[in-house]
Amino acid sequence: MNSHTSLVAQQTRLSEWAEMVRNCQNRPQGMKIEEWCQQHDITKASYYWRLRKVREAFLATAGNTPDFIEVPSSVIQSETIEPKHKTVAVIRGKNHLTFEITDQASASFLRTLLGVMTDAQ
Repeated sequence: MNSHTSLVAQQTRLSEWAEMVRNCQNRPQGMKIEEWCQQHDITKASYYWRLRKVREAFLATAGNTPDFIEVPSSVIQSETIEPKHKTVAVIRGKNHLTFEITDQASASFLRTLLGVMTDAQ
């Protein structure tokens, strides 16, 4: 019974942390993470630790998702649409994870992405 209670508590914390991460990612444009953390009474270190735990939990369950999802032909438009941004790199990681990086990707985003990929290994 105790382990079930611990599992529920862990899932509740992860859910709360995931909501916190979403809120931070939707912060006003130009606001730094440090500023957002200060406004929400959380240390920057705690935010990044919780972010890592949420990502680890997601990656642990990501193996349960299908590798291929069929898109009905009725959804696909017959005309060719030019992509808005040019793809400049494709990164393939473990577990068939693929990232396409466009020319609009910031250095900050790339550092975060590489950090997540490193943690996932």
